Amino acid sequence: MAYIAAADFRERTVAPWCAGLILGETDGLDAYIDLLITQVVTRVELDLGDDFEPAGGDPDETLNVNGSGRARLYTPRRVRALTTVKTRADDGTLTVQATSVWRLQKSLNTAGTAMLDAARLDYLDLFSSVWPEGTQTVELVGKFGWAAVPTDIKRLVALKVYDLIKAKADPLSTLVQRTTADAILTYGPSTEVTEIEDRYRRSLPVYAG
Repeated sequence: MAYIAAADFRERTVAPWCAGLILGETDGLDAYIDLLITQVVTRVELDLGDDFEPAGGDPDETLNVNGSGRARLYTPRRVRALTTVKTRADDGTLTVQATSVWRLQKSLNTAGTAMLDAARLDYLDLFSSVWPEGTQTVELVGKFGWAAVPTDIKRLVALKVYDLIKAKADPLSTLVQRTTADAILTYGPSTEVTEIEDRYRRSLPVYAG
């Protein structure tokens, strides 16, 4: 699983998301850079609470969700399409819920390639009832996650990989700011990194009691 490749950083084959982030052979061989890319991709998905690359062939997947005991059920992954919605009884019996009793709110456009305005979470509203509360009491079958990796996310991965290779400060240091005679130097993520992370980060609600 990797959204970009070492070749994207090379001067002769630079990709748009690596603009201004050229890495030469002296910065690392392809295998080393590809390894860093894989590590950064994993970290980005964990930090943002999302998965940006669809499964090979984009097949339907089965997602088991913890029921909320409420009429609204937030899904842990973005939902592009639902084939079947089922609820699970205490004895494990699954019951199909007709499309007429629930409504899906999606955070992505129909193509699954861009976020809708101010919509980061997906949820199912159940009419005239509540979703059964408990562990994996709702089963969803459909297509989840993005249909294609957003260019912004490729750029975010590229920025983080470049920063790892071209570290501007001691990576073991806890120093966040240093004042010199000429300037105040601040260490930490760039404005571009922060803006992309803020735009894409998902945070599921925590239910109280």
